[in-house]
Amino acid sequence: MVKRKQILVATKIDSIQDDENYKKIEELAKKEKLELFKISSVTGEGVEKLIDYVTEVLKTLPKEELVEIEDRVVYTLKDKEQEWTARVENGVFIVEGRAVDRLMGRVNIEDNESMYYLQKCIKNMGIEDKLKELGICEGDTVKISDWELEWYE
Repeated sequence: MVKRKQILVATKIDSIQDDENYKKIEELAKKEKLELFKISSVTGEGVEKLIDYVTEVLKTLPKEELVEIEDRVVYTLKDKEQEWTARVENGVFIVEGRAVDRLMGRVNIEDNESMYYLQKCIKNMGIEDKLKELGICEGDTVKISDWELEWYE
């Protein structure tokens, strides 16, 4: 902050009754070689002059980065939400894991649109491919979370 351009602004000049404090500010401004502006928010006195001065000063200042960027290290966590497993047990295809539990929590089995969403997610998550790899056929039972569904294509 010390290296940045500084301007002193004395406000509420419309209500000044004793000039003693203002004179102290003037002395400080002269000592520190700073511009001093007297303004009043109520009457608007001095505000336009201050704005014009600040505008001109800003045009002359060199552009600088607000934040110094050093080498950054980005840490990423493994997305546990996408973890699931599939296996065959006693002729039933079982799909389990946090990802499918969350998915089934968002699905209404009795709603056609919701079932379409389920099928789309099963395909996008790679579950369909895994079940086919395990040998699933139309009519087989698939257990996802606590639901048993009949597989069809």
